[in-house]
Formats: sequence, structure tokens, C-alpha cells
Amino acid sequence: MEIEIVVVDRESTDGSVEFLRQQSDVRLLTEPAASGLVSGYSVGARAATGDLLFFANEDLWLDPDCLGQLAARIDAGQRVAIADPWEWDYDGRRLHHAGVRFENARWDCNSPWPRSRFQFTAPLTAGERIPFPCAGAFLIHRSCYDDLSGFDTGFFLDFEDVDLGVRAWQRGWKCATVPDARVFHAVGASNTQAAGSDAGAETATPRRYISNRSSLFILVVKTFSFPALPIALAGWLVSTANNLYRGRWHRFLWDFAALPEVVRRFPAAWRFRQANSAYNHYFPGERFFTTPEFRGPAPTRRD
Repeated sequence: MEIEIVVVDRESTDGSVEFLRQQSDVRLLTEPAASGLVSGYSVGARAATGDLLFFANEDLWLDPDCLGQLAARIDAGQRVAIADPWEWDYDGRRLHHAGVRFENARWDCNSPWPRSRFQFTAPLTAGERIPFPCAGAFLIHRSCYDDLSGFDTGFFLDFEDVDLGVRAWQRGWKCATVPDARVFHAVGASNTQAAGSDAGAETATPRRYISNRSSLFILVVKTFSFPALPIALAGWLVSTANNLYRGRWHRFLWDFAALPEVVRRFPAAWRFRQANSAYNHYFPGERFFTTPEFRGPAPTRRD
């Protein structure tokens, strides 16, 4: 397998730029940290020339055969265009991300469709279909990526992969889980990092939370049917009321800080909705979360 390495530096301060400039097989690009994860991914994708694109966070490493295992699962002719590895912590003892399934929920404020919650460690078999990959690391065929017009760079650090998965599902593309493709990730390390290079820039935690709440609303606006749109407002109301009831004052204030973010992002989301109207009509986004193929209980894994 021929590999092209494109690294997008997002204002690192640990000497990475100096080191990478000395590597003849690495193409180095830059992107402001404040723009978010998938803005960096998008910059790298535009520079890449291959048919398969592997996106990966900067704080992970791979098994030697990880890329080969993922590539073996791609079959663009059969519309299997996304392959998702399993994610472990650095020492390989704890599994953080495996097969993805939706489960019934009374009300989950962290889901675009609150009657369904995410299960990220379903013990699936190799090649089983899942709704979306983990944005931390996955492989996608260029034809699918281009058909989707890539990532929505309005997403900062959450739900960008769910948004990609909904849009891929609407267009008939498939995503497969690959247990033997293993990545090892410093999970949560980004939360304490500064969301910009300026002195005193806020950490990613408040920015991530605010973007998280607005992204839930934006995803619904982009892809759900009109009768289902009130679910976006209901989700925000329940989350805000819950934080108030539990005395989580900082999150309560962040919930309100998400409203201007929604207003800022709404015009682009509405334009997408209009352009995507045919897909939303035949494959409304809320149906993505109730598709039987994506729902638990998950089957027992067979080695």
C-alpha cells in the first residue's frame, strides 16, 4: 500500500513543526486551532491525492496493519465507503470505541433524537454495518467524501461524525466496523488544550460544550423532517432545565451561550436543508436513529 502523509499543524508548541519540516515524506500544512478538528481535516483532505483518506487525531498511534485492515473493508462499488477501527487507551487495556448502535432511551439530551442513545462499544463482528465512524480515526473512500462535500466545518469538536454519517446514509453509502484495525488514543486530552493561540485563550471544554449544544440543534435543522424539528428546541429546554435543577451553574450559562452560536450557524444549515430537501423527504434524519439495522441489542461477537 502506498501511503501519503499530510499533517495539519494547529498551532502546536511542542516542537512538532520543526521536527516535521525535516521529514521528507511529510507534507506539512497549518490551520488555526480555534477553527476545530474537522476544519483541520478538511485542509488535509484538499491537499491529499489518494483514493482513500484516513483521518486521525494527533494524539493516537496505530497497529502496524491497521490501515491494511481498514482498506480491505472498503468496496466503493458496493457503496461500503467508510471503515471504522476500534479505539483503545494508550496501553491497550480499555476499549473506548468499538461497534456503534442506538438503544432506546426515555430521554437522552446528548442525542439529536433523544429517544435513542448511543452505544459505542457494541461487540460487533468485522464488516458489520454501523451508522457512523468515530471522528478520532477512520478511513473513507474519496468518492464518498466528495459526494458528501466533505465535513461540515461549522462543527467544532462533537457530532461532526454523526452529521457525516446521516448524510452518507441518506445517499446510500455504508460504514463498516473493523475490530482488528486498532488505534490507541489519549482520550479526552483535547479538553484541557487552549482553543486558540492567543494568551489567555479559553480551554476547549467550554467551547466544546457550547458547540455541542448548538450542533445538536444544527444537525436536526439540516436533516430532520419538519414535524420532527421541535425536537431540537425540546432537547435544549430539557438540558437547560436539568442543569438548573442540579445546580450546574456553569453549564446552565453555557446552554444560553449556545443560542448565539445557533443563530450564527443557522443560515448555512438552512441553505443546506433546502439543497438537501429531496434526501430529507425520502430519508428524514430522525429515521436514521430508528433504523433497525443500527439498533441494539447488539449480537455477540464471534472471533
